[in-house]
Amino acid sequence: MLLFSIAAITAGLSLGTEILSPLKIYRIITEPETYQFEKTIFFQLRVPRVWCGFLVGSGLSVSGLILQAILKNALAESYTIGISGGASLGIAIGIITGRMLAIPVFAFIGSMFSIFLLLFAGSIRKLSSGTLLLFGIMLNFIFSSFSLLTITLLQKERFMEAVIWFMGNLGSYYSVILNSAPLFLFPAYFFAYLYWKELNIFSLGEEKAATLGISPDKKRYIWLGIAGLITGYCVSLAGLVGFVGLVIPHTVRILVGADHRRTIPASILAGGAFLVIADTIARIIVQPIEIPVGVVSGFFGGIFFVLILMKTTGKQKW
Repeated sequence: MLLFSIAAITAGLSLGTEILSPLKIYRIITEPETYQFEKTIFFQLRVPRVWCGFLVGSGLSVSGLILQAILKNALAESYTIGISGGASLGIAIGIITGRMLAIPVFAFIGSMFSIFLLLFAGSIRKLSSGTLLLFGIMLNFIFSSFSLLTITLLQKERFMEAVIWFMGNLGSYYSVILNSAPLFLFPAYFFAYLYWKELNIFSLGEEKAATLGISPDKKRYIWLGIAGLITGYCVSLAGLVGFVGLVIPHTVRILVGADHRRTIPASILAGGAFLVIADTIARIIVQPIEIPVGVVSGFFGGIFFVLILMKTTGKQKW
């Protein structure tokens, strides 16, 4: 996984409109005064964008891993159960109010609101796992549409920017939000890895979790809050990037097994590498035009989603 991440980061730093070979990158770092133009491209464009892609990919992967364990649904991830849509609604409110520095907070509040609606509907109507997933998908579309409508009505000059952002875009991040990863993302990773045994127990079912001394109801809210925090931060950076949290956890389980002591760090590395590669493809596939990274991740993720759906249809969800 580490070698795969290094290869993906190297490709992301090298490929683009201006191709920078690994040797040239080394010279740019060691002799910056000789390569002024390339230095600007490398340090001001490529490095922050690759770092942003790695953070978002790793965050969405860990969030999907947590949600699939807590909800015991193979198709659960932040995009399919509506958390990303709720985060986008919070971000739209933050943009309209002009509080750009507080966008991650608005995103977290929006994601928690979406989780509350999901749990409320599930407890009141006793929805099945599959029906709850469909309810989440509808929530995602409703929140995203309302966010786009709000921005369109109140800030027409930012309409096209908002459209691209809602499709998933790593080129429109805010530097302040990117630099705040140690405050939002890293503590969530640390917490998830510290309590990996709880995720293993949740994967066995609520009854077994209760017999092993874990309160499923209380712990579920804590883990959903962690997933909402991670999702809110990722959406505030790159918009609605779908299916990363679906594809990577399943792939990682195939490679390293279902033990969360291994799947959490593996998801961080594989998810980050996957989105960096997807963004690199989005930048070079139709040069000089850059397509949103959400289009690439959605294409591969959508195919994977259909395959998983066909596999689980008519079977009991794990």
